[in-house]
Amino acid sequence: MKEIGKTLKDKREHMNLSLSDVHKATRIQEKYLAAIEEGDLDAFKAEVYYKSFLRSYSKYLAFDPEEFVELFNAQKREIERASKSEDPSFSEDCKNIFCTKKIFIVVAAIVAAALLIVFVCLYKYMSKIVQPVEVDGFKQVEDETLPKQTVENEVVVTEQDGSYSEENVQVVEVSAKQNLEIEAKETVWIRVDIDDKTAYEGTLSKGGKKMWEADKSVTLKVGYAPGVKVSFNGKLVDVVSGAVQDVNTVVLKKK
Repeated sequence: MKEIGKTLKDKREHMNLSLSDVHKATRIQEKYLAAIEEGDLDAFKAEVYYKSFLRSYSKYLAFDPEEFVELFNAQKREIERASKSEDPSFSEDCKNIFCTKKIFIVVAAIVAAALLIVFVCLYKYMSKIVQPVEVDGFKQVEDETLPKQTVENEVVVTEQDGSYSEENVQVVEVSAKQNLEIEAKETVWIRVDIDDKTAYEGTLSKGGKKMWEADKSVTLKVGYAPGVKVSFNGKLVDVVSGAVQDVNTVVLKKK
């Protein structure tokens, strides 16, 4: 992260700009600008704020903000891989008991036996609830586990060649759901609360798409509003208007 900060600092000093000058132009507090230049992530409450400030700062210095975000993500992944490779659980001489061939064979045998028992129990259960019934010389299967749908008849009058006829139409009662679809135009952090309960919180990669259903409402928080395309009940939602430093929170409800 310090390489990113050094690049920004060198460009700022080359342009003869102080942190105060950048603060006045971007509205980012000087302590956060200094933290970005020093690579101090602990100064930010969450990663989403660091990325948002990084985009604004680099854009002000005439850099491509997405290149800096991608560089940050790459460095973060490299650090995570390095930390995993240093995990003490993979110490030399493989002292863990599961490293021995004998224990591995015993564990494999136990797992295979458990899977066989589950398969036999499942087969017996399905054979009880699914039974063939003879109907007019054909066999049909009645599954007691399938939900029964309520169907009622409705008469619909249609006009054909100046005359009217009646058609018998089956109407199936279904519950109405609110549909939310999010597509990432850039790698972006989001949080989705469905009916006041958190359904998803994390980073959605560029080109990724997710969908949810809600009974009443959806609360969506976006770390970089221009980086997502949001549809609610089939209609596009403007999540950019009202954003602060590209961070925005919107509440979606059926009218």
